[in-house]
Amino acid sequence: MKRPGMVGLVALLAVLGCKKGEDGAAAAPSQRSAAKDDTVRSAAKGKAVVGGQGQQLAAGRAADLRLSPDGQFATYLLNGQKPRLDGIPPQMLVGSLYVVPVAGGKPRELGAGVTNVPGSLLFSSDSRHLLYVTGYNPASQSGELHVLALTDAAAEPVKLGSAVSYLLPSPDGANVAFVDGGVLKLGKLPEGPFQDVAAEVSTAQFTPDGKTLLFKRRLSAAGGLAAVTVGANEPPKKLADQVGDYQLSSDGKRVAYQVRSEAVRGMYDLFLAEVPSLKGQRLAVGTKVFGFSPDGQWLARTENGKPELLGDLYVGPASGGPGRKVGEQVEEMAFAPDSKAVGFLEKYDQPSRAGAMTVASLPDGAPKRVGSRVPNFVWGSDSRYVAFLSRFVKPVFSVDLMLYALGQEKAEKVQPGVFGYGFAPNNSAVVFRTNCIRNGRACDFKALDLEQRQAEAKTWLQGIFSYKISSDGARVLATYARMDSDTYDVAVYDVKTGARKTLDQGVQVPTYFAGKDDARAVYIIGQGENPGVYAAVASP
Repeated sequence: MKRPGMVGLVALLAVLGCKKGEDGAAAAPSQRSAAKDDTVRSAAKGKAVVGGQGQQLAAGRAADLRLSPDGQFATYLLNGQKPRLDGIPPQMLVGSLYVVPVAGGKPRELGAGVTNVPGSLLFSSDSRHLLYVTGYNPASQSGELHVLALTDAAAEPVKLGSAVSYLLPSPDGANVAFVDGGVLKLGKLPEGPFQDVAAEVSTAQFTPDGKTLLFKRRLSAAGGLAAVTVGANEPPKKLADQVGDYQLSSDGKRVAYQVRSEAVRGMYDLFLAEVPSLKGQRLAVGTKVFGFSPDGQWLARTENGKPELLGDLYVGPASGGPGRKVGEQVEEMAFAPDSKAVGFLEKYDQPSRAGAMTVASLPDGAPKRVGSRVPNFVWGSDSRYVAFLSRFVKPVFSVDLMLYALGQEKAEKVQPGVFGYGFAPNNSAVVFRTNCIRNGRACDFKALDLEQRQAEAKTWLQGIFSYKISSDGARVLATYARMDSDTYDVAVYDVKTGARKTLDQGVQVPTYFAGKDDARAVYIIGQGENPGVYAAVASP
């Protein structure tokens, strides 16, 4: 299944390669020296406080901090409470929704009964509109849908629906689709008009160009997949019933979808249809994993699988036709960002959730196995490298970070005992956490310069819990798990100079880069005398 490139934490089931007998509360040397530079004096209490750089954007017990795509607006829930209903996830909260400009300004209350459940609050891709559900009913998983024009300070929220269980803005930010009382509605942002498309709908998806809307109906309506042309007053076109997953090519010209197999009980067959004609043709039997390449030229899928046996991976033209077999018993696969290669885990062992890391250049390169006992992998942004974890059993059990450069004979070991890894922006380095203590809550954060792979990885930070890298790759926002509470300290690190500064203490995760050029850090402080949403200058 296609996965986006990752920068940040890759979760594992266990923390490996951690040092024993170390005190996680002891600051690393770089932390101690930095603390001298970023200590501020509390005039009220006369105590030395590390951090305190943030300015409060909004006061109150906030939760579920989110940012608009352009980083200019932050939303949060105030006074969130867990609904008193059995069977709901323990993390679920319902509270009052507020929005505040990251640059500062008066917070604005938008509505009550807003939940942190994914999909109940979404920004349009152009950051012009915020869509959110108020009066959320956990039993029916629905509420009233509203839209707010963020760029107009005088605009009032517009109510779009009363019992909305699903919402989706189009990729171009011009339209919105939502399911209201089981009926799919489609129209222009922010006020419509909205047309009724179909009843008993569960989910929907726009083509990348926003011109076509595909939707899947509930099992009570045979789990059918259909599509409608946006802006056209015509009935939907049905593709098939008993549909499983479906994916669209990046150019919006094709849709691949699974239909419950009549030949192999418990499996799906893969069909392919052109948009907008939507006349499907069966492409493969017994498929599980499938996906289009980023450029829309290739379609990879597993074939001839059974419930008890994984299928083999084939890659063929996205327009249809037979594919070339590149791997056996494949569970995970991902194309390189430039679509010139595909990586996958073959001979996959379900109990251990690992397989053999294999790479095949396209269109006709021979598959090359470069690692074994691999649980996950990720491509670099320029497709020159693929990084993966490999479980070694001798001389001692260890999970090590490996790096394979396309065209090379074999992969290189970067670091033993790694917990979380990824690539820095512009593929400048592979970054990772290692030497973890406190059950993975305090780790060294290192980077290997990809232009100097023979050199040792450089330690950027010590004792961190999580990290985010700015879009230009120049700074890191890192959190440190505290010993005295279930909160974190947040610091910013300059990659070039090595300068580090603590911004604040006692924050909640996640923390974010925000504003123009990621100039600010935004986070929540939930405890103490002045809880609220804070922003600080994100530079040492």
